[in-house]
Amino acid sequence: MLKVEGQLALAQAEAGLIPREAAIAINQAALGLEPEPLSLATGTASAGVPVPALVKTLKDGLAPDIARWVHFGATSQDIVDTALVLNCRALIGVYESRLLSVIGMLAQLAEQQRGSLIAGRTRTQQAVPMSFGLKIVTWIDPLLRQHQRLAELRPRLLKIQLGGAVGSLVAMGSNANAVARDLADRLDLRYAPSWHTQRDSLMEFSGWLAMTTGSLGKIAEDWLRMAQTEVGELRFSNGGGSSTMPQKCNPVNAEIMMAMARQNAGLAGQMQQCMLHEHERSGAAWTLEWLVLPQMLMNTGVGLRHCLEGLQHLEISPDRIDANLNSSNGLIYAEAATFALAAFMSRDDASRHVGSACQSVAGSERHLFDVLKELTGRELDLPQIRQDLLCGGASEHWIDESLKNARTLTGSDSSTN
Repeated sequence: MLKVEGQLALAQAEAGLIPREAAIAINQAALGLEPEPLSLATGTASAGVPVPALVKTLKDGLAPDIARWVHFGATSQDIVDTALVLNCRALIGVYESRLLSVIGMLAQLAEQQRGSLIAGRTRTQQAVPMSFGLKIVTWIDPLLRQHQRLAELRPRLLKIQLGGAVGSLVAMGSNANAVARDLADRLDLRYAPSWHTQRDSLMEFSGWLAMTTGSLGKIAEDWLRMAQTEVGELRFSNGGGSSTMPQKCNPVNAEIMMAMARQNAGLAGQMQQCMLHEHERSGAAWTLEWLVLPQMLMNTGVGLRHCLEGLQHLEISPDRIDANLNSSNGLIYAEAATFALAAFMSRDDASRHVGSACQSVAGSERHLFDVLKELTGRELDLPQIRQDLLCGGASEHWIDESLKNARTLTGSDSSTN
């Protein structure tokens, strides 16, 4: 906020609105000021916004003939909103860096695991074997889209707020537009008309925050289920322990990712309420925004950081993956067996035989393919079926496309890492 006050004074001096000497003094004082937090808290409790107390503190350190030009023609919301945008810009840099790192690490993992079969699961049940690389691609692609969305929303978000009392900037007279454009240039933000009660850009950004943590939450949901003791397909070497159970290796990173996703999902709905401003300014809607948006900003940074940490400590168990594939005595290959048998009989007959075989296998120790051989006289080639499931259909193409997009974005070659 002090940076905005200082740069506003310089822009006003450039337009001839205030004396240049005063502007230089205001900017220097603003850069060096360290306001007392308790003073700002007391002022905020009284005025509902910290700017009046901040301006008073800034003025108190200046000569009266200089102090009179501080905050000239501006309103508190101009300062708070522009400062918020500057902070959002700094955080976007952090988000983008972490997002690219997550994408790059996931792309390496997908390349490493594209030749491994894993149980595909729908509605928590084993469904059909699939390439583990393809499963990882479903983690990557939403993050690629989030990076694209961030680039698209950035110019709509990163703009100055300068409207004065009711958004007309009338107190700055004929110099108003020149001051606004100069302030935008000085802060390296986009020039825009006042948006005091138009919170759609912040709403869009909060949606991005919720979608980003939600995409990370989907990854975490898979990690949590795959790390369950009975599944054991992955674990985290930095897992948290227990105060009383020494065997525990709790997937803390994934848990925190899920918590951030869930809270941001709820807060996104509250941000919708922040768009409901009456007339030219709403103290209630604005205050709610201060309570909601900072928490969402923090949650997003935390979620990305814990995703990076989780990837750095992720350990995959090929043995457990294979054991889970084999745990159903071949039932996971039922769809593949139906299509394989359909080469020798009608699809309806193949489906009927496989359905009957599944009923026989359930609760027994017999393998699906053994029962099918008895029913049809056909011996199915399990290794070939596994290979088809790994590389058939669009799986290879979709993995290639995702990894190509990830490499283009991150500037890395996942195939060599």
